[in-house]
Amino acid sequence: MSTMHDTPSNTALSRRGFLKAAALSGAGLAGATMLGGCAPATSSSNSSATSGDDLAATGEPSFLTAPASIDADEIAETVDTDVLVIGSGIAGAITASSCTEQGLKVFLVEKAEAPRNIGLDYGFVNPGIMAEKNIEPVDVYEVVRDHMEKSCHRCRGDKVYRFMSESGAAGDWYLEKARGYGFVPEVIAMKSNSDHFKNYVHVVELWPDEGAVADDGDWYAATKAMIANLQQEVVSGGGEYRNLTEAVQLLVDGGRVTGAICKGENGYLQVNAAKGVVLACGDYAADPEMLDYYTAWDFDSFDPDFFINESTGTGDGHKMGLWAGAAMQPGPHPLMTFMAYAYSYLRVNNLGQRYVNEDAGYTGGGNAQLIQPAAASWAIWDDKWREELPNQMPYAGGMSWDQDGRRIQDPWTPEGEEELAFSWEIEDGLLVQANSLEELANVMGLAPEAIETFLATVKRYNELVDAGDTDFGKRPELMAKIEQPPFYGLRMNVELGVSVSGLITNADSECLTEAGAVIPGLYAVGNNAGGLFGIDYNEVTIPGISLGRCVTFGWLLGQHLAK
Repeated sequence: MSTMHDTPSNTALSRRGFLKAAALSGAGLAGATMLGGCAPATSSSNSSATSGDDLAATGEPSFLTAPASIDADEIAETVDTDVLVIGSGIAGAITASSCTEQGLKVFLVEKAEAPRNIGLDYGFVNPGIMAEKNIEPVDVYEVVRDHMEKSCHRCRGDKVYRFMSESGAAGDWYLEKARGYGFVPEVIAMKSNSDHFKNYVHVVELWPDEGAVADDGDWYAATKAMIANLQQEVVSGGGEYRNLTEAVQLLVDGGRVTGAICKGENGYLQVNAAKGVVLACGDYAADPEMLDYYTAWDFDSFDPDFFINESTGTGDGHKMGLWAGAAMQPGPHPLMTFMAYAYSYLRVNNLGQRYVNEDAGYTGGGNAQLIQPAAASWAIWDDKWREELPNQMPYAGGMSWDQDGRRIQDPWTPEGEEELAFSWEIEDGLLVQANSLEELANVMGLAPEAIETFLATVKRYNELVDAGDTDFGKRPELMAKIEQPPFYGLRMNVELGVSVSGLITNADSECLTEAGAVIPGLYAVGNNAGGLFGIDYNEVTIPGISLGRCVTFGWLLGQHLAK
């Protein structure tokens, strides 16, 4: 037996490198209501279910009850601005930059020393760079309909259409900024050609311009650098950026959100925002109570070898919005999950059974795994992969295929696959190999009773390659026998990156009440905003849509606030 790497427990998937009101009286606050914010929570690698002890006296989860208000005499500083942006990740930084360009004075706050970023791929519909690469434009009408159908219409059609029709222009704006900061936008090759989980666009990544920007090997370095550049634009434009400053309470006067109380290194400060407050605080998946309340999965049933929660978001913006009267997108909420490079190879659960048509998209394949016992899954293939993968790419592909780092003009090579996919899977102990199927089953750690089932499953699968897949209906172009050693087994970690649902907002990013009324002065972007995804994080239509929506709605919101 030859083992590529041991398979220790609790190994995190590293592909994406990550991979969670009371009225006040007093001087300066007369007539205003301050709605409590939330203290930072400690994230854990695995979320647990909510116990009854977490419920407030009302019988509701504790986060639905606003904390006590901050007394007026505790305010040490007052700041007047046009727009307060809470959170300086990509969504908040883009919004702040766009507002600054429109001549608005911005006060940008970040509770951490630096914002978290796990973004790499930008998804835009018809940006100019695609025409430069002679890529045919996308039919916006078609992609909107497909996105809505794949979301079972549990998202807002106005937001979906706004994104699909405006993201190209937003992308042009952002990519031009990136060029000015020494980055080269590159169109990346990965794209699903499947007839039922079709990617409509290639993603764009920011690559360092040699001699202008250092390449330190961090896949996310470009977006991190862009965030820092956007923060500096705010300061250069007459605004202010403060890190280690947490928004803890929104100010509401006559139904309008007028600002917030923040807590910095020198105490509390009141920020009065004439134009509005933008919630851009990130997701909530590191808050076990919120995760349990708004999502449908039984996280406690998952084996930590196969499911890892990497979120650090504690739902600060969601909570403040709820306490100000904003409504949350109806549940269950979608989540952004990632998995290893499985291609279309045979997948088995920890009982040794095949459980899915492997011709599945990125999110769909992960969901199929999460309903297996303990959410355990392995992908199985043999040494013919060098010939099989390029032959299969015209029929499938996408986020769990090919190489994230291969530009559209670069040819596929086995060496590139080994460097950009296999290397980290081996390093993280996910990918193992053996010279026989029996040895492979043992190194995978299958129970003795599951090994016999596993061997029978592979035998049956090989028969179906010749006869046609009458078990799951997989298309023949993606079927390949597992017969030539060495044999490979890939432990299929599913990693929760962030929650991607939030407060109900319209296409102008305005927060809405349960009755559908606009809350004046309150806006949400990024993972604080709901409405763009329905059942799941649907990046099937537009891979990279998470960063793409941050750019698009942040850019548009700056223009809206300037009206």
